[in-house]
Amino acid sequence: MHRRLQWTLLGMFLLTGGLDVRAAQAADWRYCLALSPDQHTVYMSAPFSDDEPMEATEADFGRALDRALVQHESVQCPLGNPQSITAMKSQAIQYNQALGNKIVQLNWRP
Repeated sequence: MHRRLQWTLLGMFLLTGGLDVRAAQAADWRYCLALSPDQHTVYMSAPFSDDEPMEATEADFGRALDRALVQHESVQCPLGNPQSITAMKSQAIQYNQALGNKIVQLNWRP
């Protein structure tokens, strides 16, 4: 009888729509960076959760830099999970410091 109740409840759950898979999916994690080669500087945001298209997030970060009158080239906002984003950002910092670039951490979120 217990098993039959479990199957009945499962059937009712599925008939009523079950889980909304879109709501259950976690947002992507990113951080953004932009290089200013003339100034030997890399501008970076903190990691953040984001469900916007990459192009929109990159454009928003670029506009924020433009409003702050920061000269920069293209913007990148790598994508991953919280652990991989932290590792990727650390690697980007080490790489750019080895090239002699200054790292500027920005408190920016979309």
